[in-house]
Amino acid sequence: MKKTLIALATVMAFGSTAAIAQQQGQAAQQMAQQQAQQKITEGMLVKFVTAMEDVQAVTEKYREKFQNAENQEEARTIQQSAQEEMIAAVEDAGLTPQEYNQIIQQAQNDEELRNRLQEMTGEDS
Repeated sequence: MKKTLIALATVMAFGSTAAIAQQQGQAAQQMAQQQAQQKITEGMLVKFVTAMEDVQAVTEKYREKFQNAENQEEARTIQQSAQEEMIAAVEDAGLTPQEYNQIIQQAQNDEELRNRLQEMTGEDS
């Protein structure tokens, strides 16, 4: 559970895919709303776990660089690079950023889904 919560918090802290969804405009928001109404499949969860692990690796790769940035511009550049790699990791796993965000949001509010993800990652409650 701790790893899942850390991953969720990390993704939210970097604002990775959530920020991208906002930047894609109304069309993406409408698509995300439609996807939010879709059921999350077992296949999506498998892809999510893979993506989450890859996103964590990217986060670790950039964490120290981000913390040691000398100014806001450098921090923004580092954050943008991290976001691009996180999005690529999500897409390489077979999900869109919107689907990834959908699963994160549902896991935050749905204990059954959260428990299922914990089982899939081998985490204890």
